[in-house]
Formats: sequence, structure tokens, C-alpha cells
Amino acid sequence: MLKGESKIVEYKREYSKTILKTVCAFANYIDGYIVVGIDDFKHIVGVEDIEFVKLQIESGINDTIVPKPYYEMESEMVGAKTVIILKVYKGASTPYTMNNKAYKRMDTSTVEVDRIGYEDLILRGRNQGYDEQSYEGKELKFNKFSDRLKNALNIGHISEDIYKTLGLMKNNKYDIAAALVSDENPIKNSKLVLIRFEENMNIKDRIFLQGVSIVEQFEKSIEFYNKHINTHEIIEGAYRKTIEEVPLVAFRETVANAIVHRDYSRESDIKIEIFDDRIEVISPGGLPIGITEEEYIEGKISIPRNKVISDIFLRLKIIERLATGVRRIKEYYKDSSEKPIFCVSENAIKVILPKSYNASLGTRNKKNIKEASKEENKILDYIKKNRYLTRNDAQILLELKKTQTTKVLKNLINGGVISKIGEGKATKYIKSEK
Repeated sequence: MLKGESKIVEYKREYSKTILKTVCAFANYIDGYIVVGIDDFKHIVGVEDIEFVKLQIESGINDTIVPKPYYEMESEMVGAKTVIILKVYKGASTPYTMNNKAYKRMDTSTVEVDRIGYEDLILRGRNQGYDEQSYEGKELKFNKFSDRLKNALNIGHISEDIYKTLGLMKNNKYDIAAALVSDENPIKNSKLVLIRFEENMNIKDRIFLQGVSIVEQFEKSIEFYNKHINTHEIIEGAYRKTIEEVPLVAFRETVANAIVHRDYSRESDIKIEIFDDRIEVISPGGLPIGITEEEYIEGKISIPRNKVISDIFLRLKIIERLATGVRRIKEYYKDSSEKPIFCVSENAIKVILPKSYNASLGTRNKKNIKEASKEENKILDYIKKNRYLTRNDAQILLELKKTQTTKVLKNLINGGVISKIGEGKATKYIKSEK
């Protein structure tokens, strides 16, 4: 506490009303200390009239801050000087205000919270998330969502009682969580953007997802991954192993976390950007109140910003357990030299998933693999009927260019499925002997 100012420690040379703003900040967000009797240069100047200054602080808190926060105050000798240590505890009845304004700590400073921050404090004081607020808007439809629920819960009919149990209805009214999972999701601040950049930063592919369920946003994100992320198959003993440029499970966790924990009160989009060397997932809103950056990155604690949405994704088996996302993402990179990066700011969280260099070498796009499998089957059927084929036969059969046809044939040869006999124009391809 006497090592210097920080987010949870503030020094004051003497009592002034600015101390009360910091009391509000600690009561709103985090336990903290105010030490009176130390100046900005860490010089211990002490307090002359201890009891009088204590009375000033107590009167200031009682007369100015609403509601009254819980605090403790004591004096302590530091060398030959006496300082006053005021400990303020984080409260549950937020927002704690001074002259109708709420405050927060920004590093070693105390600043007024903005409108969104103030609304967050109000909701926390009610023990309510943004997604639990009543929805006022057009009629909602849940055809797709009901089908997903039936499959996940293994039931034949979705009744209104189930929506109430899931927290999507209260007092016969839908809440914002219900609107977010509805088929035509009308919530304005719920857009998700998918972008694939080329090496020169030109946009190769882009999809805007708005007016669709956030569950569908998750599914479309996985489809986009499958379209643009390369894989490589290796043989380990008797088994084939698929290596992905970016682990699919890590991508799933990252996108699910972004959708579940985003701040839907902010006019900003989730952005999923695929580059040649990495994927970046940016989710609007910083950390929820009550969790530090260190706790988030270590994956030791998770405080869901949207409790109902978190529970829905858990029941749909999109996420496995709460408070495990970051740890699981790290786990999927444990054998990689490249590690995921977590960037936390006041207004957003960005997760960077690096691509594996080894998986990128000699890989084919998954889309191409699926196409090749189809073409490979055509060739195998042809050889089965005709005993062999030439490259010309293959090109006519597949309706592909020479280079593409040659690539398909090489894949079959490398896989040990067919063999090449003869040279030049006499080259033929036959089924390999097992």
C-alpha cells in the first residue's frame, strides 16, 4: 500500500472533496485504499490533527455519497509521521454517486463514468444483466431456435413454460435475450461481421450478419472458418491426423465467448477477421464489472455479462462450462510455438489466434479437399469399370483444366489409391495393388 499509487491505491497530501470521488469509484467497482498524508512525490508529510481529518472524511462520505458505502478508517505511524488509511469496500447497491455522478478508477486516476457505464452500474445494482431487460418491439418468431432446442434438450415440443424456465420470459413478456435468439433478431446492436483479407489487405470475402439469431451467427462463423482455413493431414501410425492452421475448437470457443459476453448496449459490431497469418476476433465491451484483466487472462474466473444468453449457449452445447473459455483456448495451443494473444481495453476485447506455420505448408483449402474427394470418386469409378484411364480420359471425365486434373491424380497417387504406369502419351493410371 505504501509502494506507490495504483488502480486500488490513491495518495492524498490532505483532505479535500476529491477524495469522495475516489470513494465512489472504489464502492462501484473494486476494494481500494486512500492514504491521507502522502504527497504526489511519495513524500510522507503526515496528518497533524488526526481526529479532525477523520471527522471531515466521515462527514463528507455520509453527507455527499448516495447510498452510503461501507468503509473502515484507521491511523498508522510511518516513520515519525502519522497517516490515515481509508479502506473502501466494493458495494452491491450500485451506482454509488456524488452529486448524481458516478466514478471509476482509470489506472491511478479517478474519472466520471459514461452513460453506458452508468447504466451497467444500475443493472448490477438490480442484479440484472442487459439481456434480462424487458423487450419492447415487434413480434418474435422462434421456429429455428425451437428446432435447435428440441435437438439439444431431446424433447418433442417447446412450450411457453420452457421459455420461462430458460429465462426468456418474465411476467408474460419476452426479454432482450429472447429477441437475440429469435429468428429475425431485431436488436440493433447485435451485428457480426466476417472478413477474409488477402495478403495486400484487399477484402477477399465479407459477410454481414444482422437480423438473424445470435445462434445462427455462431453457425455461420463456423462455416466461414471452414471456407477459409487450411488443413493438413498426416499419418501417425495406423491413423490419419488432421492439423488445422487455427484449431477449430479454439476458434469455436473464441467466437462463442465473443457472442455470449459482448456488450449489447454498445453501438459496435463483433468483427471476425481472417488474415494470412492469424484470426482476430473483436468483441464490443471491456471486462464485466468485478473481474480484473489478470483474472480474465489467467482464466480463473468468469462473470457472465449476459446470464441468460450464457445459459442458452450452455444448454445448446455450444459452450461446455462457464469460466473455462480462455483456459480452453490456451490448451488448444499448448503444443504450438505460436500462442493466442488476449488484448483487453475499456471498450473491447480482442483475441488473436495465430496460424500454425506447419499446418499452412502444403495444405489445401477444406473446400478444395471436399471437391477433390468428389472428383477422386469419379476417377475410381471409371477405373473400376474400364481397368485404367489416361490423363485425357480424366480431364474429359472431370471437365477440369489440365493442371487441376493432374492435381487430382497426384492426390490419388500420393494416397496410394492408384498407380501410374508408362511414360509420356502412353501413361496410364490403374488401381493400386493392395
